[in-house]
This record gives sequence, C-alpha cells and structure tokens, in this order.
Amino acid sequence: MDESGFDNRVHRRHGWAPRGQKLFGERTGKREKRENLLAARQEGKMIAPMLVTGSVNAICFETWLSHWLMPQLKENSILVMDNAPIHRKSRIRELADQKGHIVKFLPKYSPDFNKIEHDFAALKKRREYLPEGTSLDQLIRDYCDDP
Repeated sequence: MDESGFDNRVHRRHGWAPRGQKLFGERTGKREKRENLLAARQEGKMIAPMLVTGSVNAICFETWLSHWLMPQLKENSILVMDNAPIHRKSRIRELADQKGHIVKFLPKYSPDFNKIEHDFAALKKRREYLPEGTSLDQLIRDYCDDP
C-alpha cells in the first residue's frame, strides 16, 4: 500500500514535428492542487483506491486504512508499506492487530520493493495518452476493472 500524487494537468512529453524542427508546447508554470491516490495491491490487483485533493496526512491515511482498505482485505493479510512520516507505526500496527493483520515496513529508500509503485507508474503513463477531459477517477476505475 502507498500513496502517489497526480498533477491536475497532463503534459505530453513527446509529439510529432516536421523533420529538423523542434516541437514546442504550452505549459503553465502555475502549480495547482494535486490529487493523491491511496491504494493497495492484493493478489495482483489494485484495491481500495481513494482520491484525496491536496496533501495526505497521518489522519487521512489512517482513515483510509481503517474504513476503505481493512474491509477489503482477506483474513490475516500482511500490510507492506514504506517508512513515510505519515505512516505512524504504532497506530497502524494497532489498527492492523485489531483485524488480525501483520504490518511490515520496507527498508528506507526502497520503493522498488513496493509493487503498488508499478501500478502508480502505469496509471501515470496511461494518463498521458487519454483524451483531454478524461478524469483521474475514470482512469482509476478503468484500471481497476482491467483483467
């Protein structure tokens, strides 16, 4: 399980231009509120996705964990997460113990060990090629429904 931020504006990184000419695209320098996706992975599928506008803090993460993720987990699941400051270890272990789950924290600076990171990367890549106006919510729904 983890969280990942998404910009509200999608910028394509590549495009077509006549041979020998550079391609320029407009892009505002203004930062907007980001949307953060909280999600987990179980049996090769992304589960319990929740979008949050703005920052994710410890209370938000723990609310998602107890109200969205825990009800979808199978009995005696192992919760694997990174060492982000919002993952208050004692509180998360307490929530997991109440439901019979085990919590394992990844070593520092090891996002490659967290399989949900691959889902986040795939979502961000897919988003670049969607028609303009497609919502992040719809992208996530479609991704979760893919076999």
